[in-house]
Amino acid sequence: MAKRKTKDHRTANLVRRQGVREVKQSFLIVCEGENTEPDYFKAFRMTTATVKAVGEAMNTISLVTKAISIREAEKRKKRFYDQCWVVFDKDDYPNNDFNQAIQLAEKNGFKVAYSNQAFEYWFLLHFNLYTGAIHRNQYKDMLEKLIGMPYIKDEGFGAMMYNLLLARQKTAIQNAITVLAEISHGNPAEEESSTTVHGLVIELNKYL
Repeated sequence: MAKRKTKDHRTANLVRRQGVREVKQSFLIVCEGENTEPDYFKAFRMTTATVKAVGEAMNTISLVTKAISIREAEKRKKRFYDQCWVVFDKDDYPNNDFNQAIQLAEKNGFKVAYSNQAFEYWFLLHFNLYTGAIHRNQYKDMLEKLIGMPYIKDEGFGAMMYNLLLARQKTAIQNAITVLAEISHGNPAEEESSTTVHGLVIELNKYL
């Protein structure tokens, strides 16, 4: 008598998995800027992740302290995040404040997307490999020439920039990596121009 065939275990496992809902990755992103940065990160079209991006109009150490308190408040509401990030700029703040803010964030489990001098340097890297010191007061004029329109910081403009620059994003990531490889020596406050925003962008892209 022929032996009766049994179902392939892989097929059975696949059937079981089809009824299981994937648990999404969750991001808490606390930004220095009130509009541009949070709107930019909210524009990522997430499919397997959730993003809570907020702008606090604070800088360096005060922003990190606020971010920690936000995370603790969220925990009390039973809201937990897989990745917590702070996004802030060097601007003209003292070197010690900037570096200490990075250290404080990392010590408390936050990842840091900083820019020296400002977030708009990340936008510039979508077009060219800009190196060396560029004062943030120059960013606006440089960007306006590149995008062919006024650069503003109103609500919603950050999302528009995401969509406008999306096709160039891989170039920006590579440019940011190249810059850091050339000038990074463990003192971010003195590494102008540079940014680590690409690290957060890479993480978000995993869940589109």
